[in-house]
Amino acid sequence: MSRSITLSPPLAAALLAVGMHGVALGVGPAPESSAPAPAASSKAAVSDVERQGEELFGRNCQLCHNSRAKGGKGPQLVKGAWGPGGANTDDYMFGIIKNGRPNTQMGGFGGSLSDAEIRVIIAFLRAESVRVKAAERKAADADHESW
Repeated sequence: MSRSITLSPPLAAALLAVGMHGVALGVGPAPESSAPAPAASSKAAVSDVERQGEELFGRNCQLCHNSRAKGGKGPQLVKGAWGPGGANTDDYMFGIIKNGRPNTQMGGFGGSLSDAEIRVIIAFLRAESVRVKAAERKAADADHESW
């Protein structure tokens, strides 16, 4: 089954930057020559970005938001306003991660994460939201199977 993830222009630009500058973020090996590398398939590039986002999320966010952003001390980040089609845009999420939320326990990570790393975390959260939505749809369909 094929699935499609829609990226906002700022997030797409960040993913492109991560792909182009992966060495700086520790994503891949250094190029051996100055010739441009062959373009990787977008599916592989997204998978690499998702893996990096999951790792960054695990090191920086999981303590409060639980594994895979299911919620814990902090809110869940994969459904409702945070999930697919939710009210919170990528830019809104970026601002909260970078600057924090006043009068809450959510501190800003702008001093410890680069803008590109924050965008990669958002890409992971968006992809995880799609996976959660698909799993919930599958579970609901299983509840309505005919005998």
